[in-house]
Amino acid sequence: MTLTPDFLFRQLLSAAAAVFCGVFALVTMQADALAQTPPGPDSITLRTTPPQFKSGVLITGVVGGRIMVREGTSDAGYDISQVQEVLKAAPAEFTSGLKLVEEGKLEQALPLIRTVADKYRGLPTTWARDSAAMLGNICITLGKLTEAEMAIREFKSAYAATASAAANVAEARLAAGRSQFDKAKGIAEPIASGALQKKNVSRTDSQTYGQAFLVLGQCAENENKLPEAMEHYCRAVAIFYQEPAIVADAQKRIDELRKKGVTTP
Repeated sequence: MTLTPDFLFRQLLSAAAAVFCGVFALVTMQADALAQTPPGPDSITLRTTPPQFKSGVLITGVVGGRIMVREGTSDAGYDISQVQEVLKAAPAEFTSGLKLVEEGKLEQALPLIRTVADKYRGLPTTWARDSAAMLGNICITLGKLTEAEMAIREFKSAYAATASAAANVAEARLAAGRSQFDKAKGIAEPIASGALQKKNVSRTDSQTYGQAFLVLGQCAENENKLPEAMEHYCRAVAIFYQEPAIVADAQKRIDELRKKGVTTP
């Protein structure tokens, strides 16, 4: 059988068409896959006029004062000052770390809380702010005072508009951890003053007051005023209990004082 040039040409053309169709199908499948990228679980509202609401995005962290957002297959960063509101569920590391704090397992909780704080510090959500504040508290309780000082400084920088009282009481905790009890008491007393007379206490204020009463308890213990110390610790546990790391620390001191037969005045 003799193959004519015309037959060979038709065979070559057919093969080329098959290759082209295969490549086209592959590209189409990839494009479809990209187009079907599932939406993210988060949302963000920008301070524009009118406010710009973006849903179905994924907030991946905070870098250099910018909230990093993934929209489909593209990434964008928005200055924190541009952002009006963020809706994002707390990551698993925060939930697990919080549970360990409540169980008094601070050494195990520390790397989890640090991971969340380092990744999301500055994000305007309750859990991101809590992780940044809690990191300093955990480090103080564990005696890691240099790390605590850095965590407090970063917390103050990231949440400057709302962190003044919380940062001040953290400084009081740090002073008490360094046995600078006069300094600690001088900071904590004005914060705690009047706390018991307030009828409506916000969650943030409750966290601050709990820390203040913990510090006052430590100062009273240093002065050997053990019933007074017990009273302060009990307030941190029973009334102003919104900061788990503080509650765990205060409860530990209550248990130690009870072993000595100390009761509230």
